[in-house]
Amino acid sequence: MRTSVVYGLPGAGKSALAAAVAARHPGTVVHRRLRPGDSLGTVVDDLRRLLRDAPVQQALSDEARLDDLARQADASEALCVVDDLQVLRPEERAALLEELGGRLTRGALLATSREAVPRRATSPDRFELRLDGLTEAAARTLWRQLDALYGAHEGFEHAWRRSRGLPFHLRRAHAGDVEGEEPVLKALLQLSADERRLASVLALSEAPLSAEVLSGLFPGGHHGELLRRLGARLLVELDARGRHGMHDLVRDALVSLLDTEEVRAAHVALLELLPREEVPVVVRVRAMSRHLQALGRPAERVAFIVASAELLVRHGAAGELLAWLDALPGDALTLDARLARGRALVRLLEVRRAYPELLALQASLEAQGADAGLREGGGAVLVRAALFALELDACERTLEAMPAPGGAEVFFQQLLAWAALRYFQGRIDEALELLDGAAAASDDRRARGWCAYSRALMLWLDGRDSELAEPVERGIVLLEDARADSRGALVTAMSAGIFSRLGRFAEAESALTEAWARMEELGAPRLALELDCIAAWVLAERGHRRDALVALRKVEARAERGGYLFIALLCRAGAGRVLLELGRCAEARALLEVLEGDIRRLRVLGMSRAVASARRMDVLTVESWPTRVEPREVRPGVAARQRALVALEAARRGDEVLALGLLVSMESLVEGTDFALERALGHLARACLHRLHGREVEARDALASASRSAAEGGVDPEVVPTLASHVFTDRAALRASAPVDDGGPSGAAGVVVLDARRHELRGAGRTVSLARRVLPRRLLYALASQPGRAVSKEDCVRAMWDADYDPRLHDNALRVHVSHARGLLEGMEARIVFEPPGYRLETAEGFVFVTV
Repeated sequence: MRTSVVYGLPGAGKSALAAAVAARHPGTVVHRRLRPGDSLGTVVDDLRRLLRDAPVQQALSDEARLDDLARQADASEALCVVDDLQVLRPEERAALLEELGGRLTRGALLATSREAVPRRATSPDRFELRLDGLTEAAARTLWRQLDALYGAHEGFEHAWRRSRGLPFHLRRAHAGDVEGEEPVLKALLQLSADERRLASVLALSEAPLSAEVLSGLFPGGHHGELLRRLGARLLVELDARGRHGMHDLVRDALVSLLDTEEVRAAHVALLELLPREEVPVVVRVRAMSRHLQALGRPAERVAFIVASAELLVRHGAAGELLAWLDALPGDALTLDARLARGRALVRLLEVRRAYPELLALQASLEAQGADAGLREGGGAVLVRAALFALELDACERTLEAMPAPGGAEVFFQQLLAWAALRYFQGRIDEALELLDGAAAASDDRRARGWCAYSRALMLWLDGRDSELAEPVERGIVLLEDARADSRGALVTAMSAGIFSRLGRFAEAESALTEAWARMEELGAPRLALELDCIAAWVLAERGHRRDALVALRKVEARAERGGYLFIALLCRAGAGRVLLELGRCAEARALLEVLEGDIRRLRVLGMSRAVASARRMDVLTVESWPTRVEPREVRPGVAARQRALVALEAARRGDEVLALGLLVSMESLVEGTDFALERALGHLARACLHRLHGREVEARDALASASRSAAEGGVDPEVVPTLASHVFTDRAALRASAPVDDGGPSGAAGVVVLDARRHELRGAGRTVSLARRVLPRRLLYALASQPGRAVSKEDCVRAMWDADYDPRLHDNALRVHVSHARGLLEGMEARIVFEPPGYRLETAEGFVFVTV
């Protein structure tokens, strides 16, 4: 069992037992004593920081905190000791014991409490020990041990009756506190002025203090003797690190005796001492803030919190910072405090709350004539929130109104914001020009590297895959030694998405691993969300479609909750694409239609290409199927889909050799439910081949196999029948195997025969040889393979030159060969017409394309 609870009355020895267990633990031990006002989140975050001895990732929920703490504790086989669990609310106590305890596999949790924590039927196993008062025999044994340590004392019988066997009270009685209703009070009332001063500081301190730090109270150097005397009377105790503190029973009794001036003096002293004590940053800031509040110095407290804001955010305590700022009265919220609050909200991905507050803050800054630095800081946070929320008009107005940049870094941040804004507005060429111009004008390797990465990101989002490799490689070289801030971690994560798009999966996994490591150091929720989004896209590129869909929907929900709409829309586009790849076309179309409406409403025109790219995966609505396979394609999903569609198209045209070759080559790619649609397409191709050769029984069996494969993978039930109807009623497919006139010119009215076997065009009483007209015949064959449908310029260029389309190289040449082909068709019942995005072959009923 990994969870233990020791509970019982105050003074029963719970903490002493926990300390003894911790002293024998072979691994790391971290300890947190709870104080009034603590919450589950602050306690778990403090344990996380103690385990890492470094800043931790900002958690957005208690569940995330507990999960991270469990991972850290397991990794170091640590024991987490939590004293005074009863301070937490009942549901928080249960969450700590059950949610954390249920996750631990190598670490351990030991909690002490004055109250039992109820179990539920579903609670994980845990060890519980109730400590009551000692029996009389055990009490006598303890008394004899105290005699051996401190000298013999009389009065056991009286002490036994008054202590009820509680070890704390027995020890107090042995030290001489045997009279009165509360023995601790007697010892406290006998303190000297210096002893009382030192004890009051320890009573009001949230953290134990070292002797070195406490020496600051007494310049004469007699603090050591004072600590010795207080320890001898059992009023002060040492922790495992040799620091001095107080038991809660002593603390409570002393605080009840202190007058107002003594309390004030202790708080003042702690404000001076705490900066010297080696405690976690968040603990120090928390304590200093409490002491300033107790002294009634609100302005100093606000200034201190604002000055510590960046430090708190870096240490994963943005939530606590926000809670402190929320607790301030309205008139104490200075402009600086409002800006710190806005930054904390954005850090916590509370963009929906942050955006209107930052808008109001910006108006206040302008109205009150705030200094340029404050306006620059407020504008920068507002721009970031506006970009996250896709409030493009507000973003542009803010950027235009911002003062001249105060430095190179601010200038660069504004430049990136302008580029992002132009991309979202659909003005990607302007965005790329901004980035290229800045990179060319800068001598800063880091700035040029991030410009390269930003360019690659926009090209990736825009689907311009052929242009990705150069800027991402350039960015890697330029940012090789960049500091690991959040932007550096983001570009590392982004490179994973780009590498996976290029099929370089080993590099993608390496980049993801590095990005995760950097995120653990930085603790940035936004980066975590972006990284999860990119990781989901990598899953999709690797062909793990169902896992990718689950991941994309989870990230979308988190982004939507936080108001990070760009990531939400990007995840929705990815989900639409994956759904289409899975053959869940109706669901995908509905999702993409809503997404397109959101894009229009938000005027985020740059995202339209993502929707168009997703829709190209719809096998039922795509204008033209591919006629060739990209041999260098290594992405499993894309390679499998290409082979399946080209095989089906080849079967439809009667090219049995090509179809069967592709079907064999894709067998190893289409295993599992992720590729049910591709398997169904393969069975359809076989059914088409069987039908062309008159094997009706085999054709029906193949069709049944297609329907079965589709059903197993959750493909929409109408997909296979619709595709089968298209394949088997298309006249080109039906006539490819029909007898044709092998002789001379065709004399039948309206009959046009394009014969790819003989490279001839027959019609209108004449025969045209295409043997030496290589490019025109390739164009005609590409158009004839899809009569009545527009064939894109890209596909025409691939068919003619086997190259990627470049308008600067191919447009004029393509127009010349289209004109030549039109001349060949002159007088026949067929013609080539221009129809965006390319050309279409119009034919009469008598047209036949012979491919076999």
